Amino acid sequence: MLTMLAPAPHRDNASEPDCRLCGAPLHRSLLDLGTVPMAHRSLAAGEPDASHPLRVWLCDHCGLAQTDVIRGGGPTDHAFGEPAGRPERYVETLRSRFHLNADSLAIDIGCAESPLLRPLQAAGIRVHPVEAASFNTGTAMQVAVQHGCADIVLAHGVLPRAADKFECAAALACILRPNGVLSLQFPHLLSLIGRVQFDAFGPDIGAYLSLPVTERLLRSVGLRVFDAERIADNGGSLRLHVCHAHSPRDARPGLKAVRLAEADQPALAAVFNDRAALARDDIRGFLRARREAGRRVAAYGATARGAMLLNVCGITTEEIAYVADADAMQHNRLMPGSRIPIVRPDSVTVAPPDDLVVLPWPHAAGMARHLPALRQSGAQIWTLLPRIGRI
Repeated sequence: MLTMLAPAPHRDNASEPDCRLCGAPLHRSLLDLGTVPMAHRSLAAGEPDASHPLRVWLCDHCGLAQTDVIRGGGPTDHAFGEPAGRPERYVETLRSRFHLNADSLAIDIGCAESPLLRPLQAAGIRVHPVEAASFNTGTAMQVAVQHGCADIVLAHGVLPRAADKFECAAALACILRPNGVLSLQFPHLLSLIGRVQFDAFGPDIGAYLSLPVTERLLRSVGLRVFDAERIADNGGSLRLHVCHAHSPRDARPGLKAVRLAEADQPALAAVFNDRAALARDDIRGFLRARREAGRRVAAYGATARGAMLLNVCGITTEEIAYVADADAMQHNRLMPGSRIPIVRPDSVTVAPPDDLVVLPWPHAAGMARHLPALRQSGAQIWTLLPRIGRI
C-alpha cells in the first residue's frame, strides 16, 4: 500500500506549480535557463527545433528538485549516445557481494541498449530486460508471474524520469524477492549543484534526487536503503542499494557518509542559479577571446549534455566550427539549437583546430588519450565545466 509523505502545506498563490511528490506549492526556483531546445538528438538540415521553458524548482516541504512540466523527448531517431562508465566492474561487485550465480535472476529496467545487460549475461546470471518507458505495477506483476521475482533489480536512471514516482517505486517493490536487492543509480543533486553542472538539466528529465527524498519515496512502498555511495560517473552520481523494509540487511557506513555530505546542500542550492549564470558568462567570454585572437575552435563529443551546454551559453558556429563524434549515425547532421555541424572524428587531425573543447567533460581525460596526433599538432584541449581548464 502506498502512503503519503506528509500533508501538503496550504497554498498561498494559485499560480504556483505543485510538487509532484508531496503536492505542496513550489515557491523556490533552483535554476532558470529560460527557453531551451530539446537536446537529446541531432537534427537534419532544415529540421526545426522543439524548444521548451526550463525552470527547476526545489520543494521546501519534501526537498524534491523538479521541472514544473515533464516534456516528452519527441522523436528518438538519431538520439545521442552517452559515454558509459565501467559496467563490467560493477556487475562483478554485485556478483561477489550478493552471491549471484546461474540460479539468480536479474531484472534490468532500462532500454535494449542498457550497458549492464551484456556484462550480466557474460557473468552467467539470468537477466530479463524491461523497457523503462512501459514499466509500472501492471507490467511488474506480469514479469513476476512469467519470470519470477528478482534477486537483483537494476533501475539506473529510471526514477528521475518516471512521471509517477510512487507508481515506479511500487513497481520496483513488486518484482523484488523478500531478500533481494534493488540497485538504483542517478545523477546526485549535491554533485550537480556543487560542481555547477547546469548542462545536466533538461526539459525531458522530471526530477533530480537526493538521498533523503529517495529514502522517503522508497519507505512509502515498503523499501529501505541500506547502502549509499557517491561515484564519479557522469560528473557525480549516487548509487543506492535497497531492500525490503523487513530484510535483515544491516545499514552500511556509506549511508552516514552521504548524509554528512548532503548537509552542505541547502547552502549550495541557495546560490546555484547565480553560480550557473557566472559560469555561462565565463564560457562565453573564453570562446569570444579565442575567436578575437584569430584561433579556430572545434568541439569533440556530440552528447545531450554537450548540446545543452552550447545552447544555454548561446554558442553557435561563430564560436565553434564543428563537433567531431565517433558515431557515424550523427555525421552530416546538426547539433540541436546551436546548429553546429557534426563531423567525422578524423576531422580534428586532418585539419587540426587551434583549440578543441571536449563537451562530455566528465569523460574528457579518457577521450583526450585517444587524440595524441592532435596534441602533436600543437592544438590545445579544453573542458568548459566544472571550470574552464586545459587537459
